[in-house]
Order: sequence, then structure tokens, then C-alpha cells
Amino acid sequence: MGAMATFLLTWNPGGRGMSESGLVPGLRGRWGVGIRRTGIAPGDRAFLLRQHRQRGLVAAGRFTGGIYADEHWDGSGRVTTYADVAFDEVVAVADRLPVELLRAEVPGVAWNHLQGSGVQVRPPHDRDLEDLWRDHLSAVDR
Repeated sequence: MGAMATFLLTWNPGGRGMSESGLVPGLRGRWGVGIRRTGIAPGDRAFLLRQHRQRGLVAAGRFTGGIYADEHWDGSGRVTTYADVAFDEVVAVADRLPVELLRAEVPGVAWNHLQGSGVQVRPPHDRDLEDLWRDHLSAVDR
């Protein structure tokens, strides 16, 4: 078995879909992966980046399945791609890992220019991100 890959999922809480109160530890379900068609496997790491305002990482977990196509979440009837994910680590928006710190500590990721959900964080930046998240979780009262 190869090394697990790491991906960023994006969330715009001002848009349609899940509300702030829906983001809870143990949350399982499908998440849009944008234009990505391949590369996500069960066990791969997923980090959830809150977009728009109060940007930063608010959750992490693991993919529980690969990529599949289904009807778009916006109800338009279009088809988009999803992957099933389980978020086991969730912090309140006030306790997010802010994008400013991510930019400073994990500069190998284009934090301000992500082209949607499903962006892979490549080595060695994936390890830097994991370490930063661990440190952050230990400092946050969850």
C-alpha cells in the first residue's frame, strides 16, 4: 500500500449547502471535489478549508471512498464529482487554523488561489500541514 495522499476540500458557509451548525465531529458524507476525477482513495487525508470570510482550516478527517459522479448539490441537474469523507477533528470557526498562518507555515500551497475543492497537498507540504494542524489542535480547547 502506498503513502496516503492529502487533499484540501473547500467550504463556503455563505453559499448553499451545510450550515455552521452542521459541521460537527463525526460528520460523514459526501463532499464535492471540484474538477478532480481521480487520485482520491479510501484512507487519504482530507482538510476542510473555510472560504469567503474567517478563512482557515476547520476540520480534518479521512476519505472513506473514491471519487464518483452524481447530481450537483445546487439542484441544477448538472453532474459533479464527490468523494465520501468522515471528519473526525472539528474546531469552531473562532478556533480555526487561520489562512494567514497557513500561508506563512505551509507556503508550498497556493492558499489564496485555490481552484476549488479537491486540491492535492504534495509532499513535503502535506507533512508540514499535518504537523501544523496537530500543534493547532493541541493548543485549542475542544
